[in-house]
Amino acid sequence: MTYIWINPVTEHMYQVSTLEAFLERHGLTRVRCRGDWGAVVREKYRIRAGETEGTVVDARCPMACNLARELTQGSAPEGIPGNFHIPDIEPILIHCAREISAREDLKGSPKLITTPCRALAEAGNALELADTRFLTWNGLMESVGEILPGDPPEDSPIPPGFFDSLGLEMDSLTGRGPIEAYIRAGGRDEARLAELLYCENGCHNGDGVVRNG
Repeated sequence: MTYIWINPVTEHMYQVSTLEAFLERHGLTRVRCRGDWGAVVREKYRIRAGETEGTVVDARCPMACNLARELTQGSAPEGIPGNFHIPDIEPILIHCAREISAREDLKGSPKLITTPCRALAEAGNALELADTRFLTWNGLMESVGEILPGDPPEDSPIPPGFFDSLGLEMDSLTGRGPIEAYIRAGGRDEARLAELLYCENGCHNGDGVVRNG
């Protein structure tokens, strides 16, 4: 039996019956996370922001995180201003995948973790989790030989504002241009956290989800 975890963007692209029928046709059994990994990740950022002077950079998005690291790494005093800290906090999807990979009830069976973008799939596969493979939703459809047309939601299932409940002074940016401009300008001294999503307005615009037409 092959188990599959469906990322929230893909889940919102289809009617439940359509998605379940697709999985059944291809011998895939859907599995869900038991832990509330969104809450766990949010709490990790709250703790890190409380321990850190300067601005903690949101590392949930590999593309945004890599861009921030590229721009700030080795910056000389006369280079990029600001006091940015990139934490070693894994994305929510990776937390979920670690749970699924380690679960005793799924032990010994292949597990697929679908992602909304190639960067997350690459980051996941680099971990070499037992019996676990990461691939984009588009990649999964190509591998089974069936394209299931769908409409990504107008808004991301995990939209900008994920950290609002922490009550921290925060800046939120999406898209490469705004992120790059923000970091090059040194951010904002008062910001304790910088929420960064590489895809415009969120992961529903990732390069790993199919679009009609």
